Amino acid sequence: MSIEITVLFDVVPDRLTDTVEAFNELCAATQQEEGVLRFDAWRSAEHENVVVLVEEWADQGAIDLHMKEPYVADFLARVDGAYLRAPYVHRLRPLDA
Repeated sequence: MSIEITVLFDVVPDRLTDTVEAFNELCAATQQEEGVLRFDAWRSAEHENVVVLVEEWADQGAIDLHMKEPYVADFLARVDGAYLRAPYVHRLRPLDA
């Protein structure tokens, strides 16, 4: 069974443009990784400054390798301080699990 994760980022309004650009670059690089089934960033239709990351991975090993990629560290440094609060991570599971 794959691993599905969503992460909500409440972005500081004056950092939104740069943060969206950073997410676009992160998604483009990550989508080339082995073991990633989906890695997309979306803007909330209801909340202007909320970015939602939607991820699906083949397994935990793929996630672990992803987190070691140099461009992930670059992304994290680039968006440091861009959030009003810590990102809200949802690791999903089936309703009956």
